[in-house]
Amino acid sequence: MYNVVCLKWGSKYPAEYVNRLHNMVRRNTTLPVNFYCITDDANELNGEIHARMLPDLGIKGWWYKLMLFKSELFDITGTTIFLDLDVVITSNIDDLFTYQPGSFRIIKDLKQGYNSSVFRLDIGSHPDVWQDFWSNKDDIIKRLHGDQNWIEEAIPMHMNTWPKEWVVSFKKECDARATRTWGAIGRILLKFDLFPTPEGYAQYPSGTKIVIFHGKPDPIDVMNGPWGVWKEAPWIREYWK
Repeated sequence: MYNVVCLKWGSKYPAEYVNRLHNMVRRNTTLPVNFYCITDDANELNGEIHARMLPDLGIKGWWYKLMLFKSELFDITGTTIFLDLDVVITSNIDDLFTYQPGSFRIIKDLKQGYNSSVFRLDIGSHPDVWQDFWSNKDDIIKRLHGDQNWIEEAIPMHMNTWPKEWVVSFKKECDARATRTWGAIGRILLKFDLFPTPEGYAQYPSGTKIVIFHGKPDPIDVMNGPWGVWKEAPWIREYWK
């Protein structure tokens, strides 16, 4: 049995995002997969989703992702993929579970370090990531921007990524930003809110399994039309449901 785990904390994303993610996982896996949502509010979650209530640890938001590195995580065991709520799954993701089994896998950020929108580990395989964080959490939270920066420190990057084309950034790899061909003129237009409506559609690269939406826009912002400088991505309507 394999697992998918997501985190819903606070009010940023409604239960609808969890339900859509669950549906996408079900449509795009042939392996036996349990779907868990670690949350502080399980209301309106699909009945097939295994909700696990989030303890109040005095931390916020993405820092709770580091709980996946605990030696024991509720009753969850085995190979587990964490997915952010704002990803769009575009094709079968079985390979993300089975690629080089037993190893930790995560996205390489396009600037530097890791992006923790998608990562895989065997529960209990890296307990020091959580233990060291918990022992020094006040200093780490003050010093670092987010959980992925701490993961990078705790698990230095060395062959820890999947094939690059499997998980891509909407903003960076889907030809989504209209200013790409406008250069300095585009930046001036943006500054004064005079940028014209972007033309054309954002397209994800061949071989993509998951598109991540870090920051704005979210999938809902561009599924039915452009949003600011970002192009419409009509394929989201097909997959994100």
